[in-house]
Amino acid sequence: MDNIAIFGGTFNPIHLGHLILAQEVQQSLNLRKIIFMPSGNPPHKDFNDMVTSEHRFNMVKLAIDGNKYFEISDIEVNRFGKSYTYDTLIQLKNIYDFKNIKFIVGFDALKDMVTWKNIKEVFKLADFVVVNRGGLENHFEEIIQENSILSLGNFEMIKIPSIEISSTMIRRRIAEKKSIKYLVPDNVIDYIYDHGLYRGEFSEGI
Repeated sequence: MDNIAIFGGTFNPIHLGHLILAQEVQQSLNLRKIIFMPSGNPPHKDFNDMVTSEHRFNMVKLAIDGNKYFEISDIEVNRFGKSYTYDTLIQLKNIYDFKNIKFIVGFDALKDMVTWKNIKEVFKLADFVVVNRGGLENHFEEIIQENSILSLGNFEMIKIPSIEISSTMIRRRIAEKKSIKYLVPDNVIDYIYDHGLYRGEFSEGI
């Protein structure tokens, strides 16, 4: 299995911005598959209104239903303890028969990559698709120069339309009893309200 990309995230919750991003990357790189990978217990995030990995997995599964280019993996949600990209890539190499893995990251995640577990080994295991929402191309080389370890990685930048939707916005609107229609797939909206998600205290996050 080759010509695929991994799209990891908390997806707390997944929204139309995530889906548009994935579709743009799939079409730009002519990928056979994009595998959505909801995180289990991500080491770089800590906020109170993170719903269970089971709920987040179920919402992603609903959101991508019917798209032949999208799949979902439960590797990280089934992992005990903190979930690291390095461990995920090793496990993927053992499961799938492919020569190359592409890993989708946001432009704002570049600087954080220097803190990732076994980052030098990560760069040997995967190439990175950097999603640029516009106007940041000139900053890429600056970030590489400021963080020399990033020069070990293989990066490809994809420019996508700017989409002003975030999971933080979705959670805030739910907590404030505002509509999230046209921001989240309808079947995911039904799931959120059927299970009473995000109705408690609001906290910041991605």
